Amino acid sequence: MLIHRKCLLAAMLLAFSGPLLGSSCPAGNLIGDPASLAWTHHPASGGTEEYWSARLEIGEATLGIGGETITTRVYRVPGTTGTIPGPTLEVVPGRKYVLEFRNVLPYEPPVQQHNVFKDPNISNLHTHGLHISGESPGDDVTRSFEGGAGGDFVYDIPADHMGGTYWYHAHHHGSTYLQVSGGAFGMLLVDDRFDPIPDNVANMAERQLVIAYLDPAAAGTGGDTLISGTLSPTWTVNGKVNGDLCVPPNTWQHWRVLLADRDARPKTVTVGAACEVALMARDGVWRTEVPKPLTDNSLSLTGASRADLAVRCSGDAEISVGGTVVANVYADGTGDDTVHPFDADGASSWFSYRPHYLRDLRGEPVDNTETVNMGARTINGNKFDIEVPTFALDATGLQEWILKGARNHPFHLHIYHVQINGACGEFEDGEYYDVVANNCDIRFDLDSSHPDSSVYEGRTIMHCHILEHEDQGAMGWLDTLDPELPEGSGYIIGAPTFPAGTPYLAYHPPDTGSNPPSAPSGLAASAASTTRIDLAWTDNSGDETGFDVERSTDGQNFGFSDSVGADTTTYADTGLTAGTTYHYRVRAFSPNGSSGYSNLASDTTQSGGTASALEVASVTLEAVSVSKGFKFGRASVVVRNDLGEAVAGVTVTGEFSGDINTVELSDTTDASGSTVIDSTDDPATETVKGKLSLRFCVTGLSGPLPYEGGEVCNSL
Repeated sequence: MLIHRKCLLAAMLLAFSGPLLGSSCPAGNLIGDPASLAWTHHPASGGTEEYWSARLEIGEATLGIGGETITTRVYRVPGTTGTIPGPTLEVVPGRKYVLEFRNVLPYEPPVQQHNVFKDPNISNLHTHGLHISGESPGDDVTRSFEGGAGGDFVYDIPADHMGGTYWYHAHHHGSTYLQVSGGAFGMLLVDDRFDPIPDNVANMAERQLVIAYLDPAAAGTGGDTLISGTLSPTWTVNGKVNGDLCVPPNTWQHWRVLLADRDARPKTVTVGAACEVALMARDGVWRTEVPKPLTDNSLSLTGASRADLAVRCSGDAEISVGGTVVANVYADGTGDDTVHPFDADGASSWFSYRPHYLRDLRGEPVDNTETVNMGARTINGNKFDIEVPTFALDATGLQEWILKGARNHPFHLHIYHVQINGACGEFEDGEYYDVVANNCDIRFDLDSSHPDSSVYEGRTIMHCHILEHEDQGAMGWLDTLDPELPEGSGYIIGAPTFPAGTPYLAYHPPDTGSNPPSAPSGLAASAASTTRIDLAWTDNSGDETGFDVERSTDGQNFGFSDSVGADTTTYADTGLTAGTTYHYRVRAFSPNGSSGYSNLASDTTQSGGTASALEVASVTLEAVSVSKGFKFGRASVVVRNDLGEAVAGVTVTGEFSGDINTVELSDTTDASGSTVIDSTDDPATETVKGKLSLRFCVTGLSGPLPYEGGEVCNSL
């Protein structure tokens, strides 16, 4: 039942319905909603319960974003290229879902060290905010899959699950930061048509807005060699950079907003002044009183948080995050004044109905109190240990946890939303959240004795949602224990099960014998002349047949350049154009397929023209031991012309000084432009015992070109 009261809210929000001031909607960079994942319905049959299934994979994709490119990891439907964000998962309360998940990234064996960046191609999927089991084959993020492997997830959505806006993202401990930074996430919606909300609220047109910070600068983390391209770190909305969102004028819409950011510290999201904005829900939970007008059109959101906003625009506006414009809003078309975020009378706020697990806990007695100290890489002073829980608690009552350090290290608890108990800055007393970025007292229910309770037995993960902190140890877990109440009085929920008689498995192993080789890494490019660039890389595979070298002049469109054999880690690319920048990438190949690409590397060939002078490219010194502690000096000199080319036949004259008697010597460069001069080349020069203090200066060059560089010295 809805409870409503008259208030000034309608006067504040309905008063602003001015004339159409918007521009025509541009057609070039439109922000569309993400595609939805299609579920297949399996009716109950022959002892098998009714369920819905779908397939999702994580794989490599090269995408064009904002006129630039990024090669990264994305969630996608098998057979498609993929997008950022991935397809939206939509579920209905009371249904069982089976998600067939596969990792089609290149195989790499797991790194055994924990709480470090690692395993860039090992992944999984976390349903952030869903109130479901954290035990396998449910939302168990300790279950991960190597390239070529996979597993099937079971999501039993409770019949009383509140409808709302959630999300999913990669959550393998060690590569969460890398993969989320690269775009491995998507929106997740629980159908709220079954929530008792006013019809006019349910009938508002919806927009899904994934405001995401893509950070290709995370490339290389944990041994990553896949993320590459020309895209710089940037904010996107549904994969668009400064995209255009077109809305009907003077019409309330329901915006489902996700702030997908690997850094969960709060950021201010603002909609321009030509719009009215009201908050209806946070983190997938309807506010106690709906709507709440945002008088300055701004809301503080932590990365990973969601906000359901009612928005009405009379003219063009912008959406910004922390002062950075991320999208343009155009009011264009025909308006509709029949939908709004108020109660049915159009002039009242309304109070939401809360299921048992989201009831108001503030007046109830507390059964247990814990303190959670969020550190930079720890929780309660300890790094994550899958064998040792942070807390082990019987499912017998109301929890009150005291958060410390969460202002700098936002706290996220899987499975359970938490209610704010008392003042907590931007986090409102009595409201529910699943990421808290302040030092608050929070409450949630672990009482499994009530028939309406939905307390889950087993592991519940908690962590800092600054994902680079989580990967390095700022993660823990709650072990919720069955209190073994008398029969008929305990309602704790165990791990979900696959539908009877179906072939689903929690883990499908990779066929390591037929996997492609691992990707090379550490690719470096160095211009050697006007026509040659030298490449070098690290071979990370022991079973490749060879390596393909690919070249590009724009960093986006690569073509095959050459192949080299197994165990080769260098390549000289010749016949190039002077003064031109070339980009390279390398991948290994074998009969089992090709690896992912290495990182990108580039350099510019030396400028063309006619050489006119000699230059001393380098002078290096060393003390050479002879016997019984005696040493002499050795100088290595490299000579090039002013085009950077090696010059042979140049007479190099230089002078030693220091602990040895001063001596002037000369020698001639070879084809590489190099020569070595020893102080003992002069028979009168003595060796020195012990530590040798030495200086060598090139005093002149004599060769086919003039030298006007003066003395070039180095000391030892």
